[in-house]
Amino acid sequence: MSCSESNSELGVSDLEPSECSKVIQDVWLFLDNEMDAEQRAQIQHHLDGCSPCLEESDIGEKLKALLHKKCGGDVAPELLRAKLVAALQSQPAAQ
Repeated sequence: MSCSESNSELGVSDLEPSECSKVIQDVWLFLDNEMDAEQRAQIQHHLDGCSPCLEESDIGEKLKALLHKKCGGDVAPELLRAKLVAALQSQPAAQ
């Protein structure tokens, strides 16, 4: 289903496909909360009325959550940490 088909079903005629393209283009900025409040409100308003764009943004949120879960919080092996600490301690103090 395209955005314009979805918008027609919802009775929302002011959402143009070009607006959908802009939303999809900016969805990562929206998800990362890297836009000003006015832009964020415009994107949120569009997503509230456009299910294809909303689905696209949900995919992004799920991907980011998965990456955070699988890649976040990695800890260096203790042996590596010990070697780094020893190497740093053996260096002369910077004056």
